[in-house]
Amino acid sequence: MSSKFLSISTLILVLVACAPTAKAVPTPMATVTRIPTMTPWPTSTLADTPTEIPTFAPVVISSTDLGNQIPEYSLWSQRIAQDPQDAEAYYQRAYAIYRFTRAIGSLDVYRSTFDLALQDISTAISLRPDIGDYYTVRLSIYDNLSGTTEYIVDSQYLSALAAEDANQAYKLGTTLDEYPDRTLINELIASDQCDKALSHVQKLIKELPSNDISMGGLLHIRSRAYACLGRLDDALQSVNDSMFNNENMEYKNELKAQYLILLGRYDEALPILDEEICHCELAGWHHYLRAEIYYHTGKKNLVPDELLIGMTKTWGRGGMLPYVQAQMALDEGKTDDAIQFLKFAEATFSDPIYNSLRWKVQKQIKSLGAQPLVITPSAPYLLTPAP
Repeated sequence: MSSKFLSISTLILVLVACAPTAKAVPTPMATVTRIPTMTPWPTSTLADTPTEIPTFAPVVISSTDLGNQIPEYSLWSQRIAQDPQDAEAYYQRAYAIYRFTRAIGSLDVYRSTFDLALQDISTAISLRPDIGDYYTVRLSIYDNLSGTTEYIVDSQYLSALAAEDANQAYKLGTTLDEYPDRTLINELIASDQCDKALSHVQKLIKELPSNDISMGGLLHIRSRAYACLGRLDDALQSVNDSMFNNENMEYKNELKAQYLILLGRYDEALPILDEEICHCELAGWHHYLRAEIYYHTGKKNLVPDELLIGMTKTWGRGGMLPYVQAQMALDEGKTDDAIQFLKFAEATFSDPIYNSLRWKVQKQIKSLGAQPLVITPSAPYLLTPAP
């Protein structure tokens, strides 16, 4: 899974759920042709490792199951039975489901239970469309669902829905988010509305006293907007500027390492990335990034095993993984396989900070006589009409 911006749920610890209609909502998943199997490379243990996206069969969670596992669920269900027009009850039940889902951390359960929470929070919004907290809750669910998708078309579709809800929460006011204006900017970036995001963040920076401790957050958010627009030197400078304080340094260093890699400054990126890998044992996508560094710094023999380590630590198989595989395939003269890897990489660089690399891959695909994958968004979520 590609890196995502600092999750809304990380920033808002008391969030709830989100959703569209009161009927069952299908899981947002796209399909794509199978990616070619890896071929053996010298001294590699990655031989014949399939690189297709793993499938996760939806887990059906019944109301009885939820009632047994979530004490609050049954209480709010009783209140809803007594008064089907009680928006607060739907909101609170969605919140209970949300907390349960976040605690499980299982991808297949995520989608099933988040869908249930979406139904409840959408009902709450339809009954009381004037409460900002309800929109904050729903955008958090959309944000989490976006993180479970691999394809750009789905992740940006869901992020666009989250951005609409973020805008409503910002306008109506919310008690669940300390910085709703920044949440809106983050969602605009995630949905690739980066000119608009940059305009918003520049305005906030101009209005905030330069010595304000929260300026660091605005500066690293601005760095993402710059990267999204392909302005990588500006992105690097902005994240460097954000380091005047030590708040969220791990995240800032992650951003810095990625910008350095995108700029081709691999030797500078490597020590930062090594440190990040030490801090986060389960971040498989970090290993994909390090494989890219190894490829360009005379350590191609280390690439296959680095990719394999990454695949054992994350379900994500998109973005940098197939991009590195494509480069190795081209070195082996396997053009057809390289084209398939490149197509998959282009379709799965879902974080807009990788736009400059995705644009490069698009050109490379065409130079090889092919066209990028065309994938229709499969996330069917719809917004409840806003006030």
